Amino acid sequence: MGIFNKLFGGGDEPNPDNEVSNERFAAHYNSKQQALEGVLGISAAVVGHAVIPFGIIGGITIGSVDMHYFPNHIPGTGLTTMELIKPDGKGPKPNKKGTYELVAFTRQPFNDINQDPPAPFNIIERRICDTFTQIAGAARDKAFNPYEICMLKGDDGRNKYILFDVYKEFKIGSSKHHLLLCIEIFEEELVTVGNFGHKGFVEMLKMLNIYPYSDLDRNWVGVKK
Repeated sequence: MGIFNKLFGGGDEPNPDNEVSNERFAAHYNSKQQALEGVLGISAAVVGHAVIPFGIIGGITIGSVDMHYFPNHIPGTGLTTMELIKPDGKGPKPNKKGTYELVAFTRQPFNDINQDPPAPFNIIERRICDTFTQIAGAARDKAFNPYEICMLKGDDGRNKYILFDVYKEFKIGSSKHHLLLCIEIFEEELVTVGNFGHKGFVEMLKMLNIYPYSDLDRNWVGVKK
């Protein structure tokens, strides 16, 4: 029902789970949005709805996650998921800090998500959407913990590496959750991570004003031979 509602109409934020009433789903969605705006500022007036909605059928991920944009927090744009934490408490397998939605940042200012030809914001927005979708598809069975790194396959067939950190905590009602930050890093930086440790590398990114952004139009961090 939820998938068909999203594709063919039936409400701005349809219920993806028949076991949860539309009223409860809407209330949970609104509470989550208010909670995220409490830490990231007012969100953009538009949502990047997927053409094929995100879902997991028979262990296979279909579609992609919706994208939510926060241009009023830090310079650039924050991007989050809103589909991982469910009203019934189900969702991603809890990591060491609990349950979460995903967040990433670009230095690119928010603009028209349907711009043609695509601007730099649109290009990295699609890359982050792919990252979110892959992680969300695996998160039901695998815990993604702060300071860990996961390897994904990009649309170009190349490996991409995502470093995790807890960005901000938030509450929906009395339930505590957090935003799990996804920072894309260079493959060359894995040696630096090995030398300084994951937490040490995060501190380096903060010192160099790279954290919390995923833009790769920068020099990679490490000692070049």
